[in-house]
Amino acid sequence: MSTRQKYHGFGFIILLFALFSGSLFLWLFGAFFFFMALFTAWWNRRLPQWVQVEWEADQSRVMPGTPITIRLRLHNRSWLPLPGTLVQFSFPDHVVCEQADEVVMRNQRTFLRFHFHLPLRKSAERLFVITPHKRGVLWLSEAQFETIPLFGEESVSLPLPLSFSVLVYPLPLPLPPLDLTATEPEGTVVTRRHRMEDVTFLRGVRAYTLGDRLKHIHWKASAKTGQLQTRLFEPTASPKWKLIGHILPSYEPLLQKYNDTVNERTISALAALSVQCRKQSLTYELLLTVKQRGREHYHLHAGSGKAHHVQVMTHLAKLHQYGPTSLAAVLHRLEHQSAAGEMIMVVTPRLDEQARDMIERLARRGHRFTVLDVSEEQPVIRRFEQVGSASARKRKVSQQ
Repeated sequence: MSTRQKYHGFGFIILLFALFSGSLFLWLFGAFFFFMALFTAWWNRRLPQWVQVEWEADQSRVMPGTPITIRLRLHNRSWLPLPGTLVQFSFPDHVVCEQADEVVMRNQRTFLRFHFHLPLRKSAERLFVITPHKRGVLWLSEAQFETIPLFGEESVSLPLPLSFSVLVYPLPLPLPPLDLTATEPEGTVVTRRHRMEDVTFLRGVRAYTLGDRLKHIHWKASAKTGQLQTRLFEPTASPKWKLIGHILPSYEPLLQKYNDTVNERTISALAALSVQCRKQSLTYELLLTVKQRGREHYHLHAGSGKAHHVQVMTHLAKLHQYGPTSLAAVLHRLEHQSAAGEMIMVVTPRLDEQARDMIERLARRGHRFTVLDVSEEQPVIRRFEQVGSASARKRKVSQQ
């Protein structure tokens, strides 16, 4: 029987005796049990307003394997004590916890439990350490609270609101030696414009010609002159890279293969390339073969510096539940949107024949490709000449 049923049973029996005896004391004593049942229900409803949980972490953005010290506070703002109080919450199974009262692994989750004994109008504090080992976002929206009631036998369980989130960046993958700043001399390629232009420094405008990018049109100057005007930028010797990440489907039914491991290796390689570009102060943009906001691929525009690096790492950390697209489709879009001579780095665990043909077409237009093969544990850098040699030999044999 529940506490409410017991109170009602005792009250009904006492009121029955009071009905036959006419005793005022029995009438009041029986009514007291019904009042206690109502008071217990009212207490349980009001308990979330009197009990509060506070959460403080010393870090909000970490790398995998970094310990995070958390300060947990539980406040009792009521005029009654809370003995035998239990606070419980859960993290993914890759999170290692220390200094918790109980740690239970269940359903690929790590449950942490803390025991408190709170006097009236007092607070308690606990310190513990968690260490995440995978990229992603650790977040909590509520904690489960249980306490032994003073006027009953059943423990009261209720959720307490809690706001906590930690962003875990992907761990950069160790890469073979790669010189991102190596470029060809300016005189080796015949071109009508500078090989590199710094869009942050404007040096003037000129009349629009067919083939200029729409985003480089100076609309205010065009409105003043009555003709379309194109921005002119200062030349720069710093190379600009396009980083293309090839993300495979999580599961391929035809191959009966899970690709989570190779996708994580691709994301870690992209993080390592972003770190190198940040250290060498290079301008780069990121393209991923995943659908993003109605588009067929994700595109982060070119940038450099700390803010751009943090934006790239944040998106790589939050990359979950994606819809993959074709690498050849992304390369085909570059054929119409990129200028000749741009340097492109493709990070892929699998390069099919259609993607190789697109790389050859772009290479004939003057693009320079570097393929980072992450199909194995140790990444391998393959220049385009090595990647496309097999198909080139096939065409040469067919022509003969």
